[in-house]
Amino acid sequence: MQQPKAYMYLSPTRMLMVSPHLVAGVHQHAVIQFTCSLDGKPFFVWTENNGWQQTEAVLINSGIAHSLKDFNGWQATTCIIPDARLGRRVQENILDGGAVKYFTAKDIVPIVELLQVTREQPISSSVHFHTLTSAVYQHLLNEPGFMPPIDERITKAIRYIRQNIHSNIAASALAAEVHLSENRFLHLFREQAGAPLRQYVLWQRLAAATEAFIEGKSAKEAAYEAGFSDPAHFTRTFLQMFGALPSSYAVLRPLYHFAFFHED
Repeated sequence: MQQPKAYMYLSPTRMLMVSPHLVAGVHQHAVIQFTCSLDGKPFFVWTENNGWQQTEAVLINSGIAHSLKDFNGWQATTCIIPDARLGRRVQENILDGGAVKYFTAKDIVPIVELLQVTREQPISSSVHFHTLTSAVYQHLLNEPGFMPPIDERITKAIRYIRQNIHSNIAASALAAEVHLSENRFLHLFREQAGAPLRQYVLWQRLAAATEAFIEGKSAKEAAYEAGFSDPAHFTRTFLQMFGALPSSYAVLRPLYHFAFFHED
């Protein structure tokens, strides 16, 4: 059997793609994105403030419109929800509130060495996936893997969201679930999760729908299973998040190994 030529891994809070196929039109999403060349070959990144810039690696803040092109060789892209435990420190200590940061190949040697292994050895467990993606950002932060605890009420709310992603999720219901006023809950959620509730829920819906889509369900089935109002909403969200239509990834299925990892 022919070995897959590329890999895409997804979880409710993270994504990793190792591929020679990535080209993305202008899009923006609620996650922090790091993309690097695995062959030391530069590519181009577009943002509204900086235009097209050539680089070997780039870190892009959540909510920033961007596009990538002119890859020559393999690259890796990892995305993470800007949560208080890791993503928030990336925003504060590396991006310093800015939109984007560029790196040279020399800056990211340990990260490339980590990610190169995934070209020959697929990730097989949630623990491996979580550890690897965390290590990328910890290398950028130049700090050990310390994870400050997240507020138990927000942990409970996140668990509720994931268990009920197929249903309507109202801020008032979540606030009542954790015994807070709606305004206090929304403030605490954004503080702890690093993203507004609506954006966080949208990413969870996208993750659930993409899992179903990867498993072979139609875009319509995947959309309704994840709580999208209709297939068009799922398609628009997928395009906004990944810069391509679901059908573009469907065509690439024979070239990719896809995997979805659940989280506790």
